[in-house]
Amino acid sequence: MLRLPAEFRTFRDQTFENFQQETERRFQRVEEQIAALTKAQRRTEERLEQLAEAQRRTQEEIQQLTRSQQQMQATLDRFAQIIGAAAEERLIPALRQWVEDQRATLVGPIVSMSLNGIDEVDGAARIRWPEGREGWVLVSVKAKVNPRDIREFQQRILENTRAREALWARGISDPVWPMVFGLTLDERAVEAAADAKIGLLISQQGMIVSPIPLVPRAEPSRFRMRARPAQDGEFGGPPAIARSRPNRPRR
Repeated sequence: MLRLPAEFRTFRDQTFENFQQETERRFQRVEEQIAALTKAQRRTEERLEQLAEAQRRTQEEIQQLTRSQQQMQATLDRFAQIIGAAAEERLIPALRQWVEDQRATLVGPIVSMSLNGIDEVDGAARIRWPEGREGWVLVSVKAKVNPRDIREFQQRILENTRAREALWARGISDPVWPMVFGLTLDERAVEAAADAKIGLLISQQGMIVSPIPLVPRAEPSRFRMRARPAQDGEFGGPPAIARSRPNRPRR
């Protein structure tokens, strides 16, 4: 066999050694990169765990806030029921006083009416006027009367065909004197009530705006309503400041 020259063997050995060293360096870099990726993955997993924990805490806080909100809403509902009941109780003497001021008579009790799930009238009373004519008073009761309350009463009850037909079915026929009663009022409610021709009766103050009676413009079964001016002998007048006397304290 031929022997390789010594120089060639030396070159071969050196080349192999260099290749081996380069391979080891590359393997080392790969291992370092894998270690770095593994460390980064651990950090990512830790962050994901932290985010998951934060999300769990957030969900718990949201649940606590939801429970607190529900409790607050329940408290507000109970408070509203108490205030509403107190306001409705104040309506009775105020409306009785106003009827007395008009020299009229309450034919029956002052009652609330549920309109078959459509809506509810807080106060309804049948009245007989001095000349013998009868009619109805419909009242919406609020703790504090705002212009929005006037508009809602007008739209939900007075101008609502289904609500008026439900009232007709309950025996409430024209003429109807609409009014809103409150313990207090926003000053803008006075103008809103006057524009809507709806009475504004306030506890301890009396009738601030006189109501204008509503009469049908078509057959009663349709219950299409319009306001008409008050006639002589009626309590009314232009829908401005009422001419009725303030509530007198009862002995």
